[in-house]
Amino acid sequence: MHAFLGLILAISITVRNRFGMHEYITINRLHDLAKLVFAFSFSQNNRFSAYAVKVAPENEETVVKLIDDYFSNNKYEGVTVSLYSIMFTAADLNFTHELIFSGEPEAMAKLYSPEFGDTSWQLFATKLNAFVDENVFSANGWRAMTYGDVMPFQMVNILKGDNENMNKWRRMQRELRNNHPQRENTSFATGGITVGGPSNEGNNWIVFGFKTYADYLSNWADSRKYREDNPKFVEDREKMNAEIDYSEIESVKKFMRLLVKQW
Repeated sequence: MHAFLGLILAISITVRNRFGMHEYITINRLHDLAKLVFAFSFSQNNRFSAYAVKVAPENEETVVKLIDDYFSNNKYEGVTVSLYSIMFTAADLNFTHELIFSGEPEAMAKLYSPEFGDTSWQLFATKLNAFVDENVFSANGWRAMTYGDVMPFQMVNILKGDNENMNKWRRMQRELRNNHPQRENTSFATGGITVGGPSNEGNNWIVFGFKTYADYLSNWADSRKYREDNPKFVEDREKMNAEIDYSEIESVKKFMRLLVKQW
């Protein structure tokens, strides 16, 4: 579908220029079509499902072992399973672990097909639930882009934003990161939340990853030095920032997590 929309845009521009149909194929209409192509490009990426739970300290080791044993012996083709422990979170978001499934839509769909819930999965779920104090939230959504390797220390920022300005912001992030060097020992990912999540208001997310906790602590100073060393980056960012109405984008929740293991 994304390729089809892109083809329609290219044909529209060609017809407009070659046959002088400027009155019918206006710049505003081309702009609207371009925005549709751009917005649709974000909807066809990886999908995810997330489950956040609260586990008592005395049961954490048991829960991690149960999850590790199951997913080490039960691989799901095309799906990555990530287990995180929560380092810092708000008082009203009281969870200790997060389990995330991610992959292409076709692979993710299999997780929720009738044949997925076999006896081994049901037994695993029963054992796990015996050590979980509370199911805090669940969510599903999509990933628009990822830059850098998976880093263990991750700052998660949940945003409330309208589609127009979030798409402009994502376009800025993609262009900046494609055209300028990536900072060492960091990663970046962003996407949207379709249903659920840690905030009833949040519909978008950002994850900043760091190789070590020291990299996280030095992030402000490292970012400042990066800007000083890359003036063209600053120039490009300021130009694109001017097109974004940040009054329509609000941070509604933050937490920090540590990657325990990935299967």
